[in-house]
Amino acid sequence: MMLLPLACLAFISDSGAPEQWLRLPSGASAIPLDLIVEEGVQRVRMIGQGLAQDVAGYQGNPDRLFTDMQDICTRHVASGTLSDGTSVIVTLMDKEVQFGLSDPSVIQFFEAFTVQDGICALDDTEWMH
Repeated sequence: MMLLPLACLAFISDSGAPEQWLRLPSGASAIPLDLIVEEGVQRVRMIGQGLAQDVAGYQGNPDRLFTDMQDICTRHVASGTLSDGTSVIVTLMDKEVQFGLSDPSVIQFFEAFTVQDGICALDDTEWMH
């Protein structure tokens, strides 16, 4: 397993300038925390601005949350050199938690995707068995 701080990855805004906070389709923002690379799977962990206060309205609209997480995966992970079939796990949390540990006081959302043609699609293979 390799743990990379996402700050070392280039996230570029529409203006061409590097940015730390990523603007998501819902209008919410997230900051990259780290990227954990394992064989066949990449885990991207982000901190969502105002997640605890539900500023993006995820509680009332789970589709909005899914769209934001898919955007994180497609625009900021799969748009690189990932091969088709690579699994990507996106974690969006309200504050940092060490990888592999849980903290009941922290809000965390997880979603699994599979890369196909540079786009992240919902990985529902666990539900297909």
